This record gives sequence, structure tokens and C-alpha cells, in this order.
Amino acid sequence: MHDLDKDAIEDVVPYLKENLDLFLMTHKGKVLSVLLPNTISYKVVSTVPGVKGDRAKTGKKPATIETGLEIMIPLHKEEGDTVTVNTITGETI
Repeated sequence: MHDLDKDAIEDVVPYLKENLDLFLMTHKGKVLSVLLPNTISYKVVSTVPGVKGDRAKTGKKPATIETGLEIMIPLHKEEGDTVTVNTITGETI
């Protein structure tokens, strides 16, 4: 068990979900940083309806994923769908 300084993990908190494997960088028992996997899959819990038949690769719409993070997802994705997010850029893959 490690105590984490809120400021040290502030940038990764929006990506954290249950049972997520991650790496801790420590020095003398103190956590220096938290390293996430480069990509993580999330369930879309809220988004606006897409346009039927719209499979445009470039079009995006706002959505909220299971962690509460708001991201942009492809137009054809709907609530309940799974999206993969690049944790370095914050973009969907």
C-alpha cells in the first residue's frame, strides 16, 4: 500500500478505473509518479445521438466515459459502446 500525493497523480485520475494495472515510480518508499498503459478501453455512458449511417472518419462528438472524463468520440459511437483512449494524447483510437 502506498500513500499518494494528490498533486502527483492529478493528471492520471480521469483515466483511473477499477482493476486497472498501472506502474508506480517510487523512491525510498515515496511515489514519484503513476504510469498508465498507453491505451485503455472505456464504456461510453453519455453522448449525443449520432446521425444514422454517418461513418465519417473525421467527424467527432462529445461523450462522457465511465470515469466521468469528457472526450471526443467518432460520430457513429453510441452510449454503451466501448472506445479506446490514448492516455498520452487523450484522443480516441
